[in-house]
Amino acid sequence: MTEMQLSLINFPYRETLSTIFQDYSNDFEFTASGIFRKIVPPLCPECGHPMSHNGFNTCKKGLLGEAYVGKYLCGACGKSTEEDRDFWTKLKADFFEVVTEISTLLRLNHVSYEVIELIMDRLYPRDKDTIQNMVQCAISEVAVPPVKDIQFVHYDEQHPKAGRNQKYRLTLLDSVTRQVIADELFDSKDADTIEDFLRRNLDTHKQIFIVTDLYRGYSDIFKRVFGNKVIHQFCLLHLNKLIVNDFPRKTTIEQELLKYRFLNIFYNRELEIEFLSCLIEEETAMKQRSSREYKSWIKEAKNEFHKFVRSLELKRRRENKNLEQRNYHDALNNFKGLKMESDSFMISVRKRLARIEELWPNLTAFYFVDNAPATNNPIENYYSTSLKTHRKKQLEEPGINEQMKLSALKRAGIFGRPQKTLLEAFVMFIPFRDMG
Repeated sequence: MTEMQLSLINFPYRETLSTIFQDYSNDFEFTASGIFRKIVPPLCPECGHPMSHNGFNTCKKGLLGEAYVGKYLCGACGKSTEEDRDFWTKLKADFFEVVTEISTLLRLNHVSYEVIELIMDRLYPRDKDTIQNMVQCAISEVAVPPVKDIQFVHYDEQHPKAGRNQKYRLTLLDSVTRQVIADELFDSKDADTIEDFLRRNLDTHKQIFIVTDLYRGYSDIFKRVFGNKVIHQFCLLHLNKLIVNDFPRKTTIEQELLKYRFLNIFYNRELEIEFLSCLIEEETAMKQRSSREYKSWIKEAKNEFHKFVRSLELKRRRENKNLEQRNYHDALNNFKGLKMESDSFMISVRKRLARIEELWPNLTAFYFVDNAPATNNPIENYYSTSLKTHRKKQLEEPGINEQMKLSALKRAGIFGRPQKTLLEAFVMFIPFRDMG
């Protein structure tokens, strides 16, 4: 270990200095005046003659401190050299690594570089361009760990704008681990782009189960890429959103009941249906009265129903339960029941029922594969946290790519507990704040 020549000034920091120089042999010394050098000067690299101590050079870093590294002079040929300063380089690297981690976490949580600059003014002043370079260099050096044994995949797209230019974000998420398989930004989302994206990021020779929204073109693309090795599931949550949109915003009780019967195909909505069924006869009677009375009644009835639905949702949250999913037999029976009454439905609802019938194999594929997902909820949740909707038009392309990479790294567990705090990194500079 390096020999320490302690003085009254640096004596309190002997443990810190020992830690700093622990990787150096006992051929080195740290003098009472704070010079780090070899006890016995080295041989001249030019002529081989023994060199002699010749003062020191100063290593400085603003607001942190300064260190002295010994100089050597050859008496024979006049060659001058200085001692290794790796210890100082390491101290600075450790400190700025923590600064970079802080800045990166702030960026992950959508804090602008302007605000990070203001925060750093209270810690260690850095301008926003320097901070941006630090963050981007740091995340470019870290690779997202590859996902292995992929069986169930969520695929979706997001359409952010980089300035005035429309971009298309294509994402693959592993259903089991919730890890990002691939997340890339493109200028187009045509079939060739999607096909190339899938081929590059998934093994096309293995059986795979993919969940998507109800976009018509996916099935043909998957068949070209995977052949008969793909099982394609349409997201039931997306289907339910489309069903809701098929009905007027201001529904009657009769329309609301029919809407929940559609939602009841794949998920248990019996309690809501029972509540609405009790209001049907009352609605029929109220329609016989004046328009004003009916409007007042239905407004109150719908408010009570929404409170009831909300109470069921809160109860599920308290019990940490999801909406109960139907088994295949019940789902099929509910669908057939609606099909038998389809002639009495309005046109938009009849079209939705016909579309469900057409896509039935893709809507029910999850029933026949153990542990297969039925919705694209995981990737929707990932989108909502990685690139929030209100920010999709506020970032340029580098900013969008940065948020995508940071979110993927977070999913992979890269941002764990810090190995060192900023205070711990700064403490290592205290012996160099005043060398006496």
